[in-house]
Amino acid sequence: MLQDLLAAVVGVLIVDPLQAEMNERLAQVRAPQAVIAEMRTCAESSLPKLADRAMAEPLWVVTAALDVWTRRTRPEEILGGTSNQCDAAVKAARTYLDSRGA
Repeated sequence: MLQDLLAAVVGVLIVDPLQAEMNERLAQVRAPQAVIAEMRTCAESSLPKLADRAMAEPLWVVTAALDVWTRRTRPEEILGGTSNQCDAAVKAARTYLDSRGA
């Protein structure tokens, strides 16, 4: 039950804002819908791993949430490394973001 609660907190405070920011940045650079969809899937699939990290490192939730809300941390810094799927999605997104200066 505690893990479910932490997963909900991580989703609301970290994953949802990251996903919204990444969608906005990718839309601004006119990235293909497939890349945007990959990042959305990445964000959704990263939730269990991020919730596990929150259980192991409660202070991380606070600092990550603050970094996300103040935009000190880019979405790809938190989502990258959560799975092979996310690594591929982040790499594809970075290709568009870096080439267009976003």
